[in-house]
Amino acid sequence: FISQFKAIGKDKRELPFTLKDVNTYIIPDPSQIDYITYNVEDTWDTEIKGDFVFEPGGTNIEENKNFVLNNHGFFGYFKGMEAYNFRIEVKKPIGFYASTGLTDLQSGTEKDVINVFDYHDLVDSPIMYCKPDTTFIEVGGAKVLISLYSPGKKVNSKFIAQNIDAVLNAQKDYLGGTLPVKKYAFIVYLIDHATGSGATGALEHSYSSMYVLPEMDSTYLGQTMRDVAAHEFFHIVTPLNIHSEEIGNFDFNNPKMSKHLWLYEGLTEYAAHHVQVKYGLIEIDKFFEVIQDKMKESRHRYNDTLPFTVMSKNVLDKYHEEYQNVYAKGALIGMCLDMQLRYYSSGKYGTQDLMHDLAKKYGKNKSFKDDELFDDIERLTYPEIRTFLNECVAGTKKLPFEKVFDMVGLKYTALQTRDEISLGGFGLGFNPETNRAVVFDTQDMNDFGKKMGYKEGDEILSFDGKVLTMDNARSIIVDYLTTTKTGYKLKVVVARKNKKGKEKNKSLKAKVKPVKVSITNDISVNKGATPRQIMARNAWLGLSGN
Repeated sequence: FISQFKAIGKDKRELPFTLKDVNTYIIPDPSQIDYITYNVEDTWDTEIKGDFVFEPGGTNIEENKNFVLNNHGFFGYFKGMEAYNFRIEVKKPIGFYASTGLTDLQSGTEKDVINVFDYHDLVDSPIMYCKPDTTFIEVGGAKVLISLYSPGKKVNSKFIAQNIDAVLNAQKDYLGGTLPVKKYAFIVYLIDHATGSGATGALEHSYSSMYVLPEMDSTYLGQTMRDVAAHEFFHIVTPLNIHSEEIGNFDFNNPKMSKHLWLYEGLTEYAAHHVQVKYGLIEIDKFFEVIQDKMKESRHRYNDTLPFTVMSKNVLDKYHEEYQNVYAKGALIGMCLDMQLRYYSSGKYGTQDLMHDLAKKYGKNKSFKDDELFDDIERLTYPEIRTFLNECVAGTKKLPFEKVFDMVGLKYTALQTRDEISLGGFGLGFNPETNRAVVFDTQDMNDFGKKMGYKEGDEILSFDGKVLTMDNARSIIVDYLTTTKTGYKLKVVVARKNKKGKEKNKSLKAKVKPVKVSITNDISVNKGATPRQIMARNAWLGLSGN
């Protein structure tokens, strides 16, 4: 993405150089350099063939509209001088504002001056330039910036701020009441077309996070921002204050990975959901649904016996395809660790406390040694925790869900079958134009659905004598599933198109008969839980009483 590289000497002539590799320029006599120039092509809409850069880590240049500066895409460094200060002068269109987590910024009408501590901080601090749509909120003594670029103006920064304010304050309480940063920036670009990488999402930084998300319906965007922002915001703990030598002394041209992605990404992903249930922002059932989805994803999409430390160490090459498991099994490792800590401490100590203690031991300027982390965790906790880490994180044993759920007075069953009243086992959606429920995806339709005679494309006009609309469908169907008895004759009227596309009403009838349903990863309350188990459960989920 760099072209027309020129090193200009003090005599204003071009100095010779060689290109060692795609990122490295060798200038034989650097003492003669006056200045260096080069052109940068942005990655978001590049025509350069090859692997596309994930947008939150790439660069965007839209003249007079928006500029996303992920600074590793614009600025290099001189070998051995990564620790030198940087002073950057940015010429900008009038009215443009620099959104960033950096604090030493002098903003002018047509030029900004930004001072940065070193190259590590520079590449860790994206900057977005555009006409400002910004909102500031204060959280735990930190000034939090929400900056938004929305080409279609479907939402504004105030809307996003309102949607993430509660979860940020819950995170502040989760972290002990104060935050380890004074300023933080949420930099959000809403894209109104498909991305070149085919993905959307976010990337975390020590003092900011960069988001590229679809410009979608405001309700959906609100929950998406809460979930994603909660994850990225927790990275102010790790790797900012807890990181290995491989991260603290990062080699930009020959990167080496730490063995502990379960800590950086897995525990962060777990905390992002756990904070919401613990402080009452989501229901417990919703939290369990998230956990159950991660169990399913981890076991069916990834190698469940691959040691997580081995995967992490080799994730840039050999186990690249296993990376996304950090958000599934990595989060489940965090959950198992938390539940065990709550049990062994009678509810007094959890992963919240462990992360606080590790951050206190290390901090921003001190790295841990990869091979010593488990020793440090054992000193802070219990021998049983070290055994768990050895066997299930560094070893090949599967996560002991039955054991850990039992510790907090819950029952876990990997697979069971039971008889249930069923709708039919088909997918149910809605046609917004007709305001009708639509039958789709009948591939797994069960015996009752087949007996009723549903077909893909059927639009339900009435269900059990009641007109079905988008507004009342949930209550009508829930009532049917919870109160209907075996043998009841169900009548459903659907609108079905014939081969010519003409719609006709058709009445479907059948006697209700239970079907066998397979339940995976079932979580239920153990009514015979001991006081210690109940205490651990209450501390884990933020509950009171029995």
